[in-house]
Amino acid sequence: MSAGEDDRSRLIASIENGDVETAIRIFTERFDKKLLKPVGVLYVTAVQLAAWQGEIELLDLFYRSGADINATDKIGRCALFHAAHRGNYEVVNWLLEHGAYTENRVGIEACYKKIPGSSSLNIGRNLPTPECWGRTAMHQAVKNNHPEVVRMLVNAGADANVRDDRGITPLLLAGSKVEREDSNEISKYNCIIEILVSAKVCINVVHPDTGTTALHSAVLLGSLLATRRLLNGGACPLYQCKSTGSTPLHLAANAGNPEILSILLESISSHQIDIRDNIDRTPLHRASYQGNSKCVEILIDHGGNLAAKTGTGVTVIDAIFAHIPTPVLLLNDILDSCVKMNCNGNSQIIVDFNVLAPKGELQMGVVTSLIAAASSVEQLTILQHPLVETFLWLKWSKLRIFFFTLVFIHALLVLSLSGYSITIQYHQTDCTPLRRILASCSTIILLHYTIQVLMVPKYYLRQLETWLSFACSVISFTISMNEDRGTEITTSPGGEGLNARHPPQWVLHTISLAILVAWMQMMLLIGRLPMCGNYALMFSTVLKNILKVLLAFVCLIVGFAFSFAVLFHGNDQFRNSWRAVVKTVVMMMGEYEYGDLFSDEKNGSSFLTATSRVVFLAFVMLASIVLMNLMIGLAVNDIQGLEKEGHIRQLLKQAEFVGHLERLTSHRIFRGNWLHPRLARLLDSRRGIPTKITFGYHKCYLHESFPGIPSRLREALFLLATENSRRFESGRENNNDKVELRTLLEQVLLQLRMSHTYGIGYKFPKHIGMKSQIDRRKSAI
Repeated sequence: MSAGEDDRSRLIASIENGDVETAIRIFTERFDKKLLKPVGVLYVTAVQLAAWQGEIELLDLFYRSGADINATDKIGRCALFHAAHRGNYEVVNWLLEHGAYTENRVGIEACYKKIPGSSSLNIGRNLPTPECWGRTAMHQAVKNNHPEVVRMLVNAGADANVRDDRGITPLLLAGSKVEREDSNEISKYNCIIEILVSAKVCINVVHPDTGTTALHSAVLLGSLLATRRLLNGGACPLYQCKSTGSTPLHLAANAGNPEILSILLESISSHQIDIRDNIDRTPLHRASYQGNSKCVEILIDHGGNLAAKTGTGVTVIDAIFAHIPTPVLLLNDILDSCVKMNCNGNSQIIVDFNVLAPKGELQMGVVTSLIAAASSVEQLTILQHPLVETFLWLKWSKLRIFFFTLVFIHALLVLSLSGYSITIQYHQTDCTPLRRILASCSTIILLHYTIQVLMVPKYYLRQLETWLSFACSVISFTISMNEDRGTEITTSPGGEGLNARHPPQWVLHTISLAILVAWMQMMLLIGRLPMCGNYALMFSTVLKNILKVLLAFVCLIVGFAFSFAVLFHGNDQFRNSWRAVVKTVVMMMGEYEYGDLFSDEKNGSSFLTATSRVVFLAFVMLASIVLMNLMIGLAVNDIQGLEKEGHIRQLLKQAEFVGHLERLTSHRIFRGNWLHPRLARLLDSRRGIPTKITFGYHKCYLHESFPGIPSRLREALFLLATENSRRFESGRENNNDKVELRTLLEQVLLQLRMSHTYGIGYKFPKHIGMKSQIDRRKSAI
């Protein structure tokens, strides 16, 4: 090694070790421009090392000696690149003042240029390029979170939109090394975003690997300032990344940041709030999965769909019940906020059903999802909320015409079937009109339930009512097609002549079964009426419990039956096994017929006397007393429990039936052009209800856009609106306004309660005072 090369190596080593004095001494004592030339495999210069170490004194010395401050190493790194990477804004400022070039790129092109005399510059171009290649000082300053350096580079005219070899701009690197818990680094990150956005960079540029934008990064870091600045600069809050399909809105909901979520929602329209990721999750799904109650409330308040489903069929309500600790309280708060009071001008109570009937869904979709997600009666108490109950009442009032039409057809069926059976058995008149009615009704009912099964097979094929309807309609149709009313001829006892012609035996058997099934089906239909729901529920519950008890003790009953068949084999009631079982079940009710069982003892022809009495006594004790009282006790106990849960169960049945009617009337079969226009208009008018109704209470509360709503529901809605208004008014300083509003609310509440006594049409005098109203109420009672 020559002396010059040795001095250059010692100079580079002293700068790299931070020994400035030695470096200055070597450079000044043995000054030679060769000391400024690059060394090593990477062609590193003394100027680059001085910039890396932040030694402005050395940079001044080298610059005065003719050093090139824009000289690059073998991969294109210059002094400005190193200074920007380290974040030394003083060195960056010095370099920019002395003409540093801001667009030097680190990359393979620079490496090729350093190979003198090479004629094969394209060799290796298709090999993978390192991630850092092609980047500038601006990239490094932004990536390493140095806002002062970024500002200097921008002011010096550096290209803020410069792309590296993979298309990554400095904005996409912002925050890549920042931890969201480090408030100091977050503050620097916010400054960088402000600088870049002010420099008119491309806000919505997409990262080539992840498909994310700068707004995704800002949301993930939880930076409210950066998010707002990017949105003001034109960032799209609904851009979906390639890997998961998540938008910034999804990320904010998932992270549980209500402030960021709110400003994102301000930038989108309500119909975009349910945007879905790659597995069909909405932002509301993501918030629910993480248990972020506040974000759930914000999204629903902006129109989030509670009935939205993922690709696996999980609804938002399913996620709420599964991941939020108090789902019923959360939903109650959300529903409470939908009943508001407007005190401007003509005072009104506004009832908003949008949370229950989102656009683009069947109006019963949310309530149906709510019922499916609830796992207990306690969770189903949400159905008792005034908003939900009023919604169900309005839906029922619209759709009940179809229910009563179905009831009317069933009534025609059972009456014509019963009349036909009596006519063919006891009379010889023509049954053609009854048969035609029976055939028409059975055809309509069969068609109705067939359509239901085709629409939702998994639900309807599990329903007992579906199978009863199929059996009833098929048997009835078969009977109506039989025209031969008599085939068998009987004679009088003396053989003098014919008595009458009777129907075939199979017809009588079929008619008897059809009549029983038809009337049972009629009972189930009537049980769907809201006023009869409790009784139908009690009947079905008691029936289920009795069947369970009988199934548990069937061995005991069969054992006694076969024992009696042996002990009383001479009695006609126990002649065979089937008769023995039937007689034993009847005896459980108390129909012992003791005298008939032991009548043979009087003439001495009875045998096994002692055994028969012991077995009979055991039967009375075990089956007749213990088992029967057990079933009665269970039945009574269940009825008492049902009386407490009756209202919830009634609303449950009503919601299920209304949901099925809506699904049926909304099927594409009833939306075709084959329907008569009047029928199509009727279906459209009955299919849905307005999603917002109002109640006026300026002079008389009993004026509303939907007359006929029960008084108890109007009172409940009014109380809810009152409470919401009081919470709103509690934050205001004008106490006089509070007192006036409270007085008005109390007067209206009194009018509501008195409507139960005087009727809905009652109106109070215009200037009646509060005290006189109370006195009138007392006198009425």
